[in-house]
Formats: sequence, structure tokens, C-alpha cells
Amino acid sequence: MKPFLPVFIWALLILALSVGTGVQMPEVIFSPDKIGHFLFYGVLSWLSARALLKKGLYSRKTIWLSTGLICGYGILLEFVQWAFFPNRFFEVWDLIANATGTLVAILAFHFFIFKT
Repeated sequence: MKPFLPVFIWALLILALSVGTGVQMPEVIFSPDKIGHFLFYGVLSWLSARALLKKGLYSRKTIWLSTGLICGYGILLEFVQWAFFPNRFFEVWDLIANATGTLVAILAFHFFIFKT
């Protein structure tokens, strides 16, 4: 369970940033907000892949499962923002940035670790 501790801590950080009081950024494709989504979810994916590798669970199936769970987490947090926090909105571009960061990080991890 120890290799997954950074994953849980990073996911809690994303949760805190997602539900914390913040300024709603304008919906622009390459805004700092979208870059932040890309980077934060990318790091979450990298940490997840690293934990799976350390536990000997790294496989195509577990990576796709992890990717799906991380993307689902992003979708859930967008709904939570929209449903429970005034002046916060569900943004499709945030979801795209989350998913793109997740996929790029997984591909980069695989490339750098396995050189394939």
C-alpha cells in the first residue's frame, strides 16, 4: 500500500483545489487553468503508473483501469463543483485537459520506463 500513498495524497490535493474557494476562470482552451488541469492530472497518472510498477501490477489492463479511474475522478469533481459550489461550473474543457494530461503522462511513463 505504501507505493500508493503519493497517489492518494495527490488526489486529495486535487480535491482540495477543486472544491476550495477560487475564482472561476474564463473558459479558454489554453488558459493557465487548463494547463493546471493537464499538469495535475498528468502527475496523478504518473504516480499511479509508478505505484503499479512498484507493486508488480503494471500491465495494459491495470493502466487502462487506472486511466479510466483518474478520468472518472475528474468528471466526478466537475459534477461536485457544479452541484455544490456556487459560482463554479461544469466545464468540458477541464475534462479534456484532465484526460489529455492523464493520457500524455501514461504514454510518457511507458516510453521512459520501457523505451518502446
